[in-house]
Amino acid sequence: MFLKSSFANNFCIYFGRSFRKLNQSFIIHCFIDLHKIGFMYRKNILLLAGLFVVFGILSHFQANAALKLPALIGNNMVLQQNATINVWGWADADEAINIKAGWLQTAVFATTSADGKWETSIKTPSAGGPYKMEIAGRDYTITIENVLIGEVWVCSGQSNMEFTLRGLGGWALYPKEVRDDVKNYTGVRLFTVKRDTSAIPLADCKGNWSLADTNTVNDFSATAWFYGSYLSKKLGVPVGLIVSAWGGTPAEVWTPVEDIKSEPDLGFYLNHFNGSQWWPGTPGVLYNAMIHPLMNYTIKGAIWYQGESNAKDARFYPTLMNTLITSWRKNWGVGEFPFYFVQIAPFNYGEPYTGALLREAQTKCLSTPNTGMAVTMDIAGDVTDIHPKNKLDVGKRLADWALNNTYNFKDVGFSGPMYKEMKITGSNITLSFLHVDSGLKIAKTEDNNFTIAGPDRIFYPATVKVLGYALVVSSPKVKQPKSVRYAFNNTSTATLFNGSRLPASSFRTDDWDIIAEKVVLKAFQEPTSKILSYQLSTTARETDIYYEFGKKPNKKSQIFLSQISTGKTGSLFATVSRDEYLSENSQEWKIINNKAAGAGITYKSNFSDSYSAGGNFALVDGILATYNFQDGSWQGFEGNDLDIILDLEKAVSAKTISCNFLSDNHSWIFLPKKVSIQVSEDGKTFTIIGESSFSAEKEVKGAVIQTVSFPVKSKVKFIKVTALNQGICPTWHQGVGNKCWLFVDEIVVQ
Repeated sequence: MFLKSSFANNFCIYFGRSFRKLNQSFIIHCFIDLHKIGFMYRKNILLLAGLFVVFGILSHFQANAALKLPALIGNNMVLQQNATINVWGWADADEAINIKAGWLQTAVFATTSADGKWETSIKTPSAGGPYKMEIAGRDYTITIENVLIGEVWVCSGQSNMEFTLRGLGGWALYPKEVRDDVKNYTGVRLFTVKRDTSAIPLADCKGNWSLADTNTVNDFSATAWFYGSYLSKKLGVPVGLIVSAWGGTPAEVWTPVEDIKSEPDLGFYLNHFNGSQWWPGTPGVLYNAMIHPLMNYTIKGAIWYQGESNAKDARFYPTLMNTLITSWRKNWGVGEFPFYFVQIAPFNYGEPYTGALLREAQTKCLSTPNTGMAVTMDIAGDVTDIHPKNKLDVGKRLADWALNNTYNFKDVGFSGPMYKEMKITGSNITLSFLHVDSGLKIAKTEDNNFTIAGPDRIFYPATVKVLGYALVVSSPKVKQPKSVRYAFNNTSTATLFNGSRLPASSFRTDDWDIIAEKVVLKAFQEPTSKILSYQLSTTARETDIYYEFGKKPNKKSQIFLSQISTGKTGSLFATVSRDEYLSENSQEWKIINNKAAGAGITYKSNFSDSYSAGGNFALVDGILATYNFQDGSWQGFEGNDLDIILDLEKAVSAKTISCNFLSDNHSWIFLPKKVSIQVSEDGKTFTIIGESSFSAEKEVKGAVIQTVSFPVKSKVKFIKVTALNQGICPTWHQGVGNKCWLFVDEIVVQ
């Protein structure tokens, strides 16, 4: 008992103290206690004595290792050339710090302040290396190897910046020479800031510098790599890339919350949470944890790839981004450094104009000094994929901005045509542009993506003629033109280029009111009679809703004032009107006869609140969903199976029972592993009428609706439908290891 209690007490007392206070007296006292224990415990004593020797060594090491450096200062780092840079860290109060660098003739000194931090500045030469640095404290020296001097860039944003080459599909996406060329970029160094959040600004982050090889680059930001390697090739100097990105994040989380609060136009972000279970949405929390710790490290500039998560608040985006850029520059303290960003690519957003309005807002961000925008309207590839895979050209286009505007390579084309002004002459509108280079070119496609409108604000496809450095736009249907729009929707790709083969951004010449909010169709069941009807609604302010069966509505169509009765089938169209102008976009739904319409449903597994606009009636409302998973008619199950029982309240004759499932692998939506439909007349004994299975071993291209249908040979009152979720995204998918989505729509009894 004495050994267990006496030794343990001394061990806990002494070892529980700070390693900084452990000394020889600790070891002496412990050996005295061991002597008291007695001869009978000699073997244990020898073992424990050895442990104390180890603890003594550790205590000595810890006492001498109080000197600490931030994650950014370490082996393989790149320091900004021809600059005064900061070197900093932590140690005991009043401790003298000695810094030696291979390019300095004499050492530099610093003294730790009372709060334990030390900091000094040193000058860097022109690009070169490798160098060695030694940072010494009172009893301990840290040696930093393989330091290069060159250009340092911060690369931030959301998923399109964060996505690695591996996550996008690996090296197979690019020509073999692109992979083989990695060995020529030993001067490019990689640092990825690990994800973190904080309510207060942090002093340090987690991460480390890596050398570039095919493996490390494969797990690094694809956009950042192609940007930095291209810069290094053109400049002939080392390049340090610091990636601080988090998929899905809105711009406000990367902006100091104090600066958001001080800007009256940004009060919206203090009351509207834009996060999810996958990414934070609280203003400032990523600035605090993933940007603030970088600000003592001298940089040349920043690149930014973000916008998709702010698409629905485009009206605030220019002010938000100006605030972000201004605050970064102020807090970094290295001047008005260049800030180049990527414009979002064409994508099939759920609401009309969402993408076009955000691209317009991003173009307005160019009013902030020393900024540039890489347009990607010609390299998106797939408008159903919000993560375009061609990051090679994205990186190069960002680098071209830097080469021309930051590094003075004036022969490098960096921007596509930018709309400047228009002039109306009779039935024509003449458009002039900036950055035309050697001239304007219109791609030979079926649709040139130009439209023109008169006073009625109804846009028609336009004829476009190139006249020198200008465009002449007209249409026989518009005698008094007032406005021209180019690619001004969610999915149009580029058709207008300049002499450098760089695309123009989408634009419009008007500032007319645009209604981006869509009309929503939802089923409603009267509680007593249980009669099903339809309601139309919109979040657009001060608007009327016009609707029509069989064709797009006009001003002579019905205005929605009361619920629409069921019974009429076919295509239902609806659109929004404000101030007597109809939105040029309308929604369409296919209404069908369904004997299960309005049936009661018992769920054994929950659908996601994020995709439940139709509520419990989404599967039996007589409305067929579209290829857009955000249309409000689908029910989504994240990781969960579909397991439901329908109660038709009375037995009905039926020929078939069918169910629709969505596949949209880009959005992590997969067909079910297995589908089973069973029927019953008493709700107790069920008979299987059919089963189907689907594999997730290969990618299904684009959005596909898969209908599962089985014949029925008896009357049915109860229907049991189960569909097994694929579970985890497969190895070929960019979301490998994460939960799959299962999307299901109408269960149709006919």
